[in-house]
Amino acid sequence: MHQKNEPSARQPRARSDRRSRALPALVLLAGVATWAFSSPVLSAPMRVTCEADYGGRLERVQLIPTDDVFDFSVVTVGERFRFQAQWLSQRAKLKTQVHEVSERSVVLLHAAEYPMPAHACPQRAGLVALNKVYSPSLQRELFFQCQLDCE
Repeated sequence: MHQKNEPSARQPRARSDRRSRALPALVLLAGVATWAFSSPVLSAPMRVTCEADYGGRLERVQLIPTDDVFDFSVVTVGERFRFQAQWLSQRAKLKTQVHEVSERSVVLLHAAEYPMPAHACPQRAGLVALNKVYSPSLQRELFFQCQLDCE
């Protein structure tokens, strides 16, 4: 005949043994996480560097994280273009703009947003593909590229 499996006194002890074995693993995991977040590698300074090139004239802009949506770093490239960029680290994005500068006006030619999470360091350096911006005027083109640098 079939006997019923009745709970024995050993089953609760087995569960408590599993818990007691899991506790050191949790403590170890918490210690590793604390060490990792206080490690100089993960807290290394980060910056975004953008390079803009027009007619062989190269301008470099180094961005630091900001939360101010109106805080752009601006550089004029070859008197024809204005390149602007900002790194909104809390929103995990890089914003770029290119304007054509003429005697009569300043015209927006290009505006873009790219994902740029600050936690990408040190796993990988983020690189924005080479961008080519063309002006309505002939023979005017600006190239730019940005990269997340982890020191």
